Amino acid sequence: MSDRFIVSARKYRPVTFDSVVGQEAVTTTLINAIRTGHLAHAFLFTGPRGVGKTTCARILARTINCENLREDLGTCGECGPCRTFEEGHSLNIYELDAASNNSVEDIRNLILQVSIAPQVGTKKVYIIDEVHMLSQQAFNAFLKTLEEPPAYAIFILATTEKHKILPTILSRCQVFDFRRITVGGIVRHLAGIAEQEGIEAEPQALHVIAQKADGGLRDALSIFDQLVSFAGRRLTYNDVVAHLNVLDHEHYFRITDALAAGDVPGVLLEFDGILRNGFDGNTFVTGLGRHLRDLLVCQDPRSAVLLEVSEEITARYVEQAARVDRRLILAGLEQVGRCDQQYKSSKDPRLLVELTLIQLCRSTAQADAAVPVPAGAEKKKPEPAALSATPATPPAPPQAAPGPAQAPARRLARGVSLREMAAPPEPKAGTGPGGEKAASSQTKGPPKQVPQGLLQKVWQDFALARKQEGMNSLHATLTAHEPVSAGPDLVTFVIQNDVQDRYFREVGQELMAYLRTELDTPGLELKVVKEDVTDLRPRYTPMDRFRILAEKNPALLKLKDELDLDLG
Repeated sequence: MSDRFIVSARKYRPVTFDSVVGQEAVTTTLINAIRTGHLAHAFLFTGPRGVGKTTCARILARTINCENLREDLGTCGECGPCRTFEEGHSLNIYELDAASNNSVEDIRNLILQVSIAPQVGTKKVYIIDEVHMLSQQAFNAFLKTLEEPPAYAIFILATTEKHKILPTILSRCQVFDFRRITVGGIVRHLAGIAEQEGIEAEPQALHVIAQKADGGLRDALSIFDQLVSFAGRRLTYNDVVAHLNVLDHEHYFRITDALAAGDVPGVLLEFDGILRNGFDGNTFVTGLGRHLRDLLVCQDPRSAVLLEVSEEITARYVEQAARVDRRLILAGLEQVGRCDQQYKSSKDPRLLVELTLIQLCRSTAQADAAVPVPAGAEKKKPEPAALSATPATPPAPPQAAPGPAQAPARRLARGVSLREMAAPPEPKAGTGPGGEKAASSQTKGPPKQVPQGLLQKVWQDFALARKQEGMNSLHATLTAHEPVSAGPDLVTFVIQNDVQDRYFREVGQELMAYLRTELDTPGLELKVVKEDVTDLRPRYTPMDRFRILAEKNPALLKLKDELDLDLG
């Protein structure tokens, strides 16, 4: 029968400072302190779980207790303190778990042990793990001993929640902040363990494990052991992805290719497959945002080193980044970020994600195709027509017409008001009604019904953007009613007064340009219907009613004062 199995986190726990992974700043400082004899009497090791806090505490305790230290500060392993430490019953090193020993009585027992001088060696080291779990009374009982311990006593406190430690405790300790271990550092450590264990592991598989561990080496080793039990002596990328149930890069590469091609059915089918595999929609959105970020980084191959993936995946990112338009990546990052913010509050999160994907497809694959461009001229979008129920005014020649997003900014820079911005452009000389109709028919294309759900989503996005700009009154006007898809290329919206009508005239051109672009409907028209208000009864507040009654019966004023009534 084989020996008892020991998990990798214990079997390969570092025993020297040189073997600690990813904490060079901490270990270098401790080594120099030991060499120069400038050791403090109290340390606080803080940082995320599984990054080496307790391990460094044990190495420090063992090093300062060794009687025959080597030149590189490695322990001899032969003296009495070293042997007892390896056997697990050291007389000079005490470990206390504050999670289960957090009372005043436990701290008093510790203080009593501190008062006894070491029988072997010259130092007694007390390691208190999860020190933030100590009660308020226990912290207070510990203060005096921590500030002025005997010369032979050294305290090492470890915690994952530094903010819960009393400031009076922090001021008595040298604080060392342990950082999360990088993906590359974890991958190299796992590769070394796999080689020692005789396990064939693909680099991509180790990268997935490292990313899943989120900077914790102990978590990475636990996942590694679990996958070895599942897959045997050969660890492949497909096995890791299947067992950990993570969204691999292939999904996002396919999604991005479909977005760049404007393939709406392909994008929706890919997203549906992801949901059928049991993945959460928010997880997909977060991953898509990270994928687009990596593509943006790889637009310049020199910055591809910033990616924490294998070399093979990095090459694929560089290759796809060269094919995808930067405008798609930037628009994707903006819309995916907005979708991520709205996901948890949405009543239909799947529809929200699907609309985001559809908008990205149409904004890249079809928007440019809707505008005829002369041969040899650069593609530019037409100037949006003003808000009206008449056919759209034909666009100016490409070389003279600013894009929809540029026109308002340029006019404002010249000091033109919003009302002037909304006015329709003057027709050029020699252009008659027949010419306008012909040009309009070329830009509008075949009429189509705008989906109601997509219309409401785009309309709400425009209204929310105005609110973020401080235009609260305009936001209230746009959200007072819902727009209605009333027919092919026609949207209707109801207003109730002249103030709302003025707001629409001021923002008309910008709103129509946004709707036509986002809905991919160049010939879209918006019909604003003013609703007649028949209920003209005055609205009285409680104070108004009281004043009317008090005019008829003045005694009510005295009653109000005597009873100290508040009618507000």
